[in-house]
Amino acid sequence: ALLWLEKQHLTGLSDEEALQYITEGANSKRNAALREKVVTNLAPKHVKMLNLCHDWLRSFFPHCMQKIDRVTFGILSKDDYDRAIKADPHMPRTRAKLGIPFVGKDVPSHSSEFAHPDIVIGLTVLAYRYEGL
Repeated sequence: ALLWLEKQHLTGLSDEEALQYITEGANSKRNAALREKVVTNLAPKHVKMLNLCHDWLRSFFPHCMQKIDRVTFGILSKDDYDRAIKADPHMPRTRAKLGIPFVGKDVPSHSSEFAHPDIVIGLTVLAYRYEGL
């Protein structure tokens, strides 16, 4: 998260302060001074990035890590894709490239997709990491 923030040209906070804000969040009672520093010293774009990092690390990332590749989520393999197109020629093409729910070991769901875009992104990245491109 810190490397991504650095690439986004986050200035006005030390790495330690950014890490504390990301891990504890803006609503922590201990962070009143840090929250004030963030609000006054950073551009709104950078505040949003810090909050996004906090949300990702505290809620979306743990949820994604609880899933098991090719059991509860995955990407369609070539064979899966061919079977799906044969069964439903009007299948959305996004299903071929994005992480989708699985109903069991190596059994992709016929039509379901994850509803939350952050979860779709996280599980897609993990699926490509585990299964390769």
